[in-house]
Amino acid sequence: MEQNKSDYEHILFYFAYKTFNNTADEIIEKYGLNRQHHRFLFFIDKVPGITIKQLLKSMEITKQGSYSALRKLRDENLITEVQYDKDRRVKKLYPTKQGKELVYKLNKAQNDLFQEILKKVGNDWYAIMEEFAAYRSGYKDIKYLKDK
Repeated sequence: MEQNKSDYEHILFYFAYKTFNNTADEIIEKYGLNRQHHRFLFFIDKVPGITIKQLLKSMEITKQGSYSALRKLRDENLITEVQYDKDRRVKKLYPTKQGKELVYKLNKAQNDLFQEILKKVGNDWYAIMEEFAAYRSGYKDIKYLKDK
C-alpha cells in the first residue's frame, strides 16, 4: 500500500470514527456522562451479569479508571451491582430499566446515522467512511490526500 493512500485511510477512519462516536457523545453528555460511561453501560447491557473483573478485561482497561465511572452509573440508577453468591467479593453488573433505555437511545442514534449513510452511498467501504468523515469540518482539509 502506498504511504499517501495509507495516510488518507488513517485520517479518513479518524474522521469517520469521530462522527460515529460524537453521535452518541452528544446524547450522553446531556445526562452528565461521557464516552467511558457509554462504553461501560453498553458492555453491561450486552453482557448482563458481567463481573467487574470481566468488564475491565474485555474493555482492556485498568481498575484505576473504572471505579468513579461505575459509581456514577450506579448513582444515576443506570446499573446495579449484585454480589455473587459463591464469592461475595465478586460483583456482577446489570443494567437497570433506565440504563437499558439509554443504551437503546444511544444505539438507535448511531444505527440511524449508519443506515442513512448506507442508503445514500451503498456498501462501499470508502464511500461509507467518506460520508461519515464529511460530517467533520477538518475532513475538507485533508481530502486532497485521496488522489495522491
